[in-house]
Amino acid sequence: MMLSIRIRLTIWYASLIAVILVLLGYGVLVSAAWGLRRAADKELNAGIDGVTAFLRHKLDIHEMNDLNDELREHSALLPREKMFRVSTPDGAIVYQPDLMTAVPSIVPPPNGLRTESLVLKGRSYRTTSSYATVGPYRFLIQVAVDQTEYRELLTGLAGILIFSVPIAGVLAAFTGYWMSGRALAPIDQITKTANSIDAGSLSRRLPLLGTNDELDQLSATINHMLDRIAVSYERIEQFTADASHELRTPVALIRSNAELLLMGQDNPPRIQQGISDILAESTYMTDLIRDLLTLARGSGECVSAPAELIELNEPARAILERAQSLAHTRGITLKFTPSSQVVPLCTDQAIIERVLMILIDNAIRYTPRGGKVWIETWVRQEFCGFLVRDNGIGIAPADQGKIFERFFRVDTARTHSDGGCGLGLSIARRLVEDHHGSIRVDSEQGKGASFTISFQRADLPVPSHQLQNIHQ
Repeated sequence: MMLSIRIRLTIWYASLIAVILVLLGYGVLVSAAWGLRRAADKELNAGIDGVTAFLRHKLDIHEMNDLNDELREHSALLPREKMFRVSTPDGAIVYQPDLMTAVPSIVPPPNGLRTESLVLKGRSYRTTSSYATVGPYRFLIQVAVDQTEYRELLTGLAGILIFSVPIAGVLAAFTGYWMSGRALAPIDQITKTANSIDAGSLSRRLPLLGTNDELDQLSATINHMLDRIAVSYERIEQFTADASHELRTPVALIRSNAELLLMGQDNPPRIQQGISDILAESTYMTDLIRDLLTLARGSGECVSAPAELIELNEPARAILERAQSLAHTRGITLKFTPSSQVVPLCTDQAIIERVLMILIDNAIRYTPRGGKVWIETWVRQEFCGFLVRDNGIGIAPADQGKIFERFFRVDTARTHSDGGCGLGLSIARRLVEDHHGSIRVDSEQGKGASFTISFQRADLPVPSHQLQNIHQ
């Protein structure tokens, strides 16, 4: 079973607190026990030194005959929980208080100390023994400290720590659940809002709290994504509507001509005209569908066409004969002015030829008979490109921002029977931008139009972002 993030955070938080308390409690108990044992050992060592010094003092004043009473008086000066035993190496007791009888004798090494912890009849002792030489005498001195109260204190502390771990874990779980709920509340809001957004509510956006934290940045990122989706959806709707509108007329014409042919089977001229009309409409629909597919593929054509190193004037020279033939049929004069510089360009020549033919066809289409169209190649600092201009009807300032939109025509009186379907400039811009170039139009109504294509020179590497500064 998959647990929610909130439950997992709660479990991790409670477990972490429990582990920290266990480690902390264990460290406190070990440190306390070590400190008490170290303090007791210091007292025991001091006790042995004190008894040894007392015996040497008695030897110095020649009072070694009644050591039992003397040691009893010395023992009375010690703290109640501290006691000692003095015996000879063969085990004969010189002095031993009643409480010391519960502590067994431990034999130390000949020249060292022996320290042990003992639990006897519910009492806890810490004891140290050592041999001491006093003049001609040799004694075994054993000092002990009753640490029962300290042991009970440590046991109580351990019980408190053990009891506090589950309580702290439960409190940590509740606290972690509450904190994770507050921390994840924006995510829950993001989820609910995102689930409520569909095709009919693409204008809705996630709320921004202004905290600029990770969740706010996530909301902003999703909002930007929704903006792009909304724009794409609107373009798809517009594209579908435009395509349906453009295809409706030729389909209707083909159908009406087919019906007329069926009704006028004995009229050969009518049959021939109907077939010609159907063929013309089919040709138009074929071109329209081809252009629609080109736009729908986006940059796929650019990806599949490998870039190559070409000379700037080559694409223009390659299409010059076709362009002149097209211009001649319309009574247009076409002139080509190549650049005097030999400049390399890294792109796909077939794509550039297609873009130039689109611009030339557009210029010829909107230039009256007897007009002129110029093709030029240019080089300027880090950039180079192509220029196609005419002295035709020109483009109104209000229309210059729309000419690259799909199905837009400058002359609204024209129909597709005049040639073209309003997609050429859209395709040209897409192809140029997919090859890291830019296209710009300059025009004055009644004085013609000029289309400038700009590319980065292949022999002078320049960051692509500088393309937007060209001609500014």
